[in-house]
Amino acid sequence: MAWTEGYVSEINYTYGFYGELSPLKLALATAIKAIHPPDLNEPFNYCELACGRGYTTNLLASCYPQAQFYANDFNPNHIHEARKLAKFAGSQNVHFFDDSFAEFLEQDLPQFDFIVLHGIYSWITPENRQAIVEFIKKKLNVGGLVYISYNALPGWAAAMPMQSLMLRHRKHSSEPILECIEEALNLTQRLMDTNAGYFVQNPALKPRYEGLKQQNRYYLAHEYFNEQWNSFYFDEVVQELEEAKLNFIGSANIIDYIDVLNLSQEALTELNKIKDPIYREVVRDFYINTQFRRDIFARGQIQMTPPEHTRVIENLRYALIVAPNTIKLDHTFAVGNVTLQKEIYEPICELLADSPLTMKELHSHPNLNKNPINNVYQALMVLTAIGYIHPAVDDETCEKRQQFTNAFNIAVIERAIVSDEMAYLASPLIGTGVVVSSLEQLLLLAVMQGEEGADFVWGIYSSQNKKLIKDGKVLEKAEDNIAYIKGIAEDFYNNRLPILESLGI
Repeated sequence: MAWTEGYVSEINYTYGFYGELSPLKLALATAIKAIHPPDLNEPFNYCELACGRGYTTNLLASCYPQAQFYANDFNPNHIHEARKLAKFAGSQNVHFFDDSFAEFLEQDLPQFDFIVLHGIYSWITPENRQAIVEFIKKKLNVGGLVYISYNALPGWAAAMPMQSLMLRHRKHSSEPILECIEEALNLTQRLMDTNAGYFVQNPALKPRYEGLKQQNRYYLAHEYFNEQWNSFYFDEVVQELEEAKLNFIGSANIIDYIDVLNLSQEALTELNKIKDPIYREVVRDFYINTQFRRDIFARGQIQMTPPEHTRVIENLRYALIVAPNTIKLDHTFAVGNVTLQKEIYEPICELLADSPLTMKELHSHPNLNKNPINNVYQALMVLTAIGYIHPAVDDETCEKRQQFTNAFNIAVIERAIVSDEMAYLASPLIGTGVVVSSLEQLLLLAVMQGEEGADFVWGIYSSQNKKLIKDGKVLEKAEDNIAYIKGIAEDFYNNRLPILESLGI
């Protein structure tokens, strides 16, 4: 068999960043379950399996300079790019290998406190899944955490034949992969237009297909066109990981811990009848129709006592990560449309707009101390899940990280002159990536160089014959492009930049 083993290798994967892989986010999810996470104040070892182009690993390495980061990907193009970014950022604590999982196990590697893998479990052979289990078994420290995400059942059940059809079309096409993707999408559209029975009887596939058409084609190539494409029930993954002595901790997706936003009272009543926690998760997936799981496992765990758990939760610090004027209280969750309580959520966001605070500090404020502390805690979890706030470190730790995240961010921003692929910058305060588009990165570069933002950006774009798109139309005239950039720049400098600066970016 070829070294690719049926995995798409003709084109590179996207420069994705996955916030759930952040050690601080994993520590939060573990603490919610009253389990002691690895100590992030001490040196630790972190490993990402199948790291793609290494963007997540490189970014996190800049946020945790006291740790050592290791990552593999079988595609040498990916690893070459990952090493190049690490070199430009001056990172000394990140190590990349173009190894298969079995080969990676033979490297001289340390024992790891974190082993993470995002999505790849669904797109590899059973033999490679076994190699991952063997790697975890031999390389994970006692007390270490594993993050694993994968396509889940029953949520994927209805759409699996559509993916299978697209894959079969690829096998019968002689076109390059990107052209083949367009052919497969067009074929699927024709089947829907001519009322193919499968689509008629599965009407929920139409909005899913419409979403696919909007996706980056490089993303679709790796997500939909691998020969190995598997979805799992939760207990099947648990069974495969048992050999590595792993115990299920919980979800890395914080919203999963807030039952009232996911499940009806009738569903909760039914789930509470189930004693086995693994089987309960399976049944819960049927209620939610889960399509993608983000699970945390541990090898050995120490349960916090109730006083310890209270102390840890109360002293977790949070930072606002969005502009205050973008915050809204109406949101859609699994249970439907929900309006968040103004008297709790607004004061929290207003206080965090001034400075990062712990839950204890928030609850002691006159604007919040009349609310039960459990309500404040739930609000913090909801705001974290929505992406308005994020766990944060103390100011001293943030300052120690600053030079490393600065170096990484400069490497990314300078790349924005020629590419729009990297859309995250590193925050030393929250230890993870923050979305900053390539255009916004160029506006940051203008500030760094003392230039006027809109003229600076248009100078770069016009030299490359790039034109912007507004309301679906290409802006042909220079003055229209400049005016559009000026509008974006005004909002960025007035609203976004203060938040980025508060996050250490």
